[in-house]
Amino acid sequence: MQPLKGKTFLLLLLVFLVPVYLYGVHYLPLRGEEANRILTAYEMVYFHDWFNLTHLGEPYYSKPPLFMWLVALFSTLFGWSQETARLISVISSFLTALLVYLFAKRLFGSSSVALLSSAIFLTFGDLALFYGFLAEIDAFHTFIYTLGAVGSFLLLSRGREFLAYTFGGLLTALTFLTKGLPAFYHLPLTFLIFLVYTKRWRSIFSPKLLSGIVSLSLPLGVWFLNLKHPKAYLLQLWFESFNRTPIAQDRVKAIALHLVSYPLLNLRQMLPHSLYTLFNLRRFRDFLPTFRRELLLLITLIGLNYLPYLLSPGARGRYILILFPFIATLLGYLLRDFLKREIGYWKPLYGVLFPLFLFGFFAAFRNLPFFETYGFLPLAVFGGIFTLLWVLSLRLPKIWLVLTLLLLGTVKFGYINYFAPWREHHHPERDIAKHFSRYIPRGEKIRYLPKRVNMELCAYLDLFTGGIVLRSEGDYFVTEKGSLPKGEKYEVIETYKGWILGKFSKGGR
Repeated sequence: MQPLKGKTFLLLLLVFLVPVYLYGVHYLPLRGEEANRILTAYEMVYFHDWFNLTHLGEPYYSKPPLFMWLVALFSTLFGWSQETARLISVISSFLTALLVYLFAKRLFGSSSVALLSSAIFLTFGDLALFYGFLAEIDAFHTFIYTLGAVGSFLLLSRGREFLAYTFGGLLTALTFLTKGLPAFYHLPLTFLIFLVYTKRWRSIFSPKLLSGIVSLSLPLGVWFLNLKHPKAYLLQLWFESFNRTPIAQDRVKAIALHLVSYPLLNLRQMLPHSLYTLFNLRRFRDFLPTFRRELLLLITLIGLNYLPYLLSPGARGRYILILFPFIATLLGYLLRDFLKREIGYWKPLYGVLFPLFLFGFFAAFRNLPFFETYGFLPLAVFGGIFTLLWVLSLRLPKIWLVLTLLLLGTVKFGYINYFAPWREHHHPERDIAKHFSRYIPRGEKIRYLPKRVNMELCAYLDLFTGGIVLRSEGDYFVTEKGSLPKGEKYEVIETYKGWILGKFSKGGR
């Protein structure tokens, strides 16, 4: 059996990886910046203003609007929920995997390497277990950047220089509208590297460059001209981009520590394939006598795009997600023999994984009230599919790719079944908003009083009430015990888990 060809690989990819990515979109409460994205998109639709973002009715300048536009579009079509917003990241991840396939196939001329590269991309731990299903910008940003890079490369490879410049300029604009100023470094640099690789760098001095400038300027011009406070917006985007650089953080000790700790963090993000690479360091010597220029291209792309984050003490791990497609392509070529190899000691490995899988069921059993509240269907579907895959895996060749799929599914199953109930207990904003929504008529304005903004609670109140949470107005209010209204008449309607729902009396003060 050829495990990386045709039906076997597609079965593993479609039957297993899709549920792995989807599992948790319903159960896991909002975390990190997810609430910010949903809240901003919701207010965008509520106020019918697609360019001037707001939080609780107040200006918000920290991110450009493209991801929020997409959240608004998906939510308008499929309904407002955390599942709808998270679906964008799942779709983005699989579309990026398709781009990885097209890029690797064009680069190496091998369907086997291309399929393997796509599989490696989708099975990077940080993507499969976190950013590939959260309502964060990063997976979508990775897709937009990869679309610009791969599309430009394919066009340049076919001699379509004018279209390549036009497409590259447009996608640079879209990348900026997704993540901000770093777009003007990554995609233009990648385009320049492709120009050198395809021996078309002289076209920089031709009128074709003008088409790229025009296609870049038009979308950004439309966005800029519709801003109410463009200077404030641009200054905030500048601060967001440069406050973590060596210029902003001039501490030598912090920079030195980052140079050591950041690569280690990145290796963790790319598990298990970073570990597989360490297993194969000796074998990579075999590539040196026949070192291909394609490998030099990939190493250059990865190195130059990685450099700003390596040198910036404030860089976060998720920033390098845009490099995952190129890293996956490189590893697809270097690890192809390893990942096809039979596992001679698969029984001990299964002996470790299977108890972890059982732990997932145990965690679900221990948290039955949580699953009774949020439904057993995703648990049953994922548990059933994954159990079937365990049975099928006993009949498949014991290749490392099968082990990788089983590992990720096992970890995701246990992680969600344990962590989602734990987080719900410690961050009960979803439960609080659902409880308060019983007392608030649909479509009401709700005033948020505490100084510390709980974005998760505000986002869930928007979703569950169909109204809007604002800072400055509303007949109803939510607050904590230490932030009750002063100088205004009100009645307390409900107190729940430390939060208070009230209503202002008519007549005001």
